[in-house]
Amino acid sequence: MRLSVVGMLAVAMTVLVKDEAVKCRSIELSDVSTDELFAARSKAKEGEYLALYDFVVKVQLIDSKGNKYPVTYEMLRDTSSANYKKLEELDYQLLAKLSAESLENPSS
Repeated sequence: MRLSVVGMLAVAMTVLVKDEAVKCRSIELSDVSTDELFAARSKAKEGEYLALYDFVVKVQLIDSKGNKYPVTYEMLRDTSSANYKKLEELDYQLLAKLSAESLENPSS
């Protein structure tokens, strides 16, 4: 089971869908495996930020109809700092949710 949290961005992000711009303010941040995280980080080029790649693999934009879209490094690099702050807040909420889940269902 993959845990996630949903939140609202301060500033809408735009994703192109079939050459049409779709603005999204809702986002979902999901837990990922270590393999997925390192695979995303391995795409980083010199001068790029690993923290953004961490979010690229965890975040999906959600439009008003509930459709989900992946984000790119460039989208996150160019977004508002208020949006980045929101991603950090949601990441903290996800960690708290994972910790609570771990306490309820300890592994053997």
